[in-house]
Amino acid sequence: MTQHTFSSNKMELGAKLGAILQDPQKRAELVESPKTTLARIGANSDLTILADTADTVHILIPAEVDAARVAAEDEAYFEELGRQALGVCMYDDIPE
Repeated sequence: MTQHTFSSNKMELGAKLGAILQDPQKRAELVESPKTTLARIGANSDLTILADTADTVHILIPAEVDAARVAAEDEAYFEELGRQALGVCMYDDIPE
């Protein structure tokens, strides 16, 4: 039950962040005052905010990797890690 609640909280936070990122004014507020904006939606204000630009793309490196799956050369796991690392840094339109 705890895991379900935690997952639900993460989904709710993700939805709030997604709404901020979709609104140019709210996105600018997040970039300008991340601690205030994050606190307002109930997120940890110690989060690091990185914004991709046309010249800079950030890649997420997972905190933990399943060594057994890596040793087994699990291709599906490698694909999963790749999707997690790239996140949304693949663009149809290059951001400004």
